[in-house]
Amino acid sequence: MGLAAPARGGRSLTPPRAGFALFAVTVATVATSWLSVPAGATGILPPDNPSSNIAPSSPDFLTSIDTARAQEGVGPMGVAESTVTRLPVAEQVFIVINEERIDRGLPPISYMTAQLNGDAQQGADAGDDPGFPTTLGGGDQVIWGGSIWAGGLSSVFEADYYWMYSDGFGGANGGTTNSACATPSSSGCWGHRDIILHQFGSCGSAAPTLSMGAAFSATGAAGGSIAAQLIATCGPLPSGITLTWDQVVASVFTQPHVVGIASLADGQGYWEAESNGTVAAFGAARYDGSMADAPLNSPVVGIAATPDGGGYWLVAADGGIFTYGDAAFYGSAGALRLTAPIVGMASTPDGGGYWLVAADGGIFSFGDAPFLGSMGAHRLNEPVVGMAADPATGGYWLVAADGGIFSFGAPFFGSTGAIHLARPIVGMQALANGQGYRFEAADGGVFCFGQAVFAGSMGGQALAAPIVGMGADAADNGYWLVGADGGIFTFGGAAYYGRITG
Repeated sequence: MGLAAPARGGRSLTPPRAGFALFAVTVATVATSWLSVPAGATGILPPDNPSSNIAPSSPDFLTSIDTARAQEGVGPMGVAESTVTRLPVAEQVFIVINEERIDRGLPPISYMTAQLNGDAQQGADAGDDPGFPTTLGGGDQVIWGGSIWAGGLSSVFEADYYWMYSDGFGGANGGTTNSACATPSSSGCWGHRDIILHQFGSCGSAAPTLSMGAAFSATGAAGGSIAAQLIATCGPLPSGITLTWDQVVASVFTQPHVVGIASLADGQGYWEAESNGTVAAFGAARYDGSMADAPLNSPVVGIAATPDGGGYWLVAADGGIFTYGDAAFYGSAGALRLTAPIVGMASTPDGGGYWLVAADGGIFSFGDAPFLGSMGAHRLNEPVVGMAADPATGGYWLVAADGGIFSFGAPFFGSTGAIHLARPIVGMQALANGQGYRFEAADGGVFCFGQAVFAGSMGGQALAAPIVGMGADAADNGYWLVGADGGIFTFGGAAYYGRITG
């Protein structure tokens, strides 16, 4: 769809342009995200659209978005503008589009993929809607697709404003900026909004897999352009996943939420950590402080206990390290420019050092933690989501979102890399003797390898929030799962000692 190019604020703009649906599907509602606003605040959903465009209320477009959302009965976006705008533009698009969806009770787009990002890049470079593949990596046929483009705008928030709140015919509340909406009855009116808020059809009795790509070109049309496409498939996860919505939830949103759990070796207690640096201790675990009242440059993404249980480390997405109790500071990646955010850490068996792992598989070693290799220079099918130390060899394992395992100085016991997963893997933990490990998935599924005993899972059960971590009860060969809302699920001999609430 074409666009007009009105002048505003003394400069020429090429407002957003809507794409099209590749295939028609039956509209169906699937499970909503745990971050959705309360029932009833669902706003205006296709096939309905706003009665007219809304003029920006502020030079700050996030403020204008929040004002426009209020007119629909939808709450403000739950993100910090300064946090989002530090991210690559493609990730900003992923976040903003999903915020528009989940705050209206629609399911999030779960994955970004390298294939779709590449298609979006071609659109951004050409200043046009990106094209669609007929299949995604892994062989799944595309059952629906929609693409959007914006050029010459100052930010992703401005693009979203025009995609969502000024995409109609115009009128008293805003000029006509969508050339596919030449009259109030034109079929192209609100085309961007219809794509962003599309209610995807089901795959028989199952929900579809929702993926997207996004890209930015600094030299594209009108001095810079943004393109994105939304895709639905049926079947297994696509290959080449570069970012998952669960990872975004664990690192970006301003609403504090639990990001991990660390446990005492004797199974008598554990700590929960939140994204704002809050730490809560339960059972025999001792509280030694937190970052709850301190400003953070990046959200906390993980917690690790010292081997003797006398302290703990917090790690932030920028590689910053915070120490408590007998946990010593050996260095951090906080002053480095990272290619990908830190997603986890592990302590050496003697507590004299630690490793940090980034989403691209990069490893940063401190103290007596040896560097034995990384995946930082390799192309990954899915991002790395966690790591565990091998207490027997001094090596370590990395785990990716598809359950692929990368072993460095540690034995390989198996993986889920070739298995269709309902939801991505979010972390792992190793046995105290180094003879096995377990993975946990966002839906509470648990996968055991080597001598690791399966004692149950939450897979297939309704959860109030995604699972974000696992703690090991080495004394009883059990384990805990923890949700983003602080919920604790116990298996084997692991005892319940409490949880973060509110």
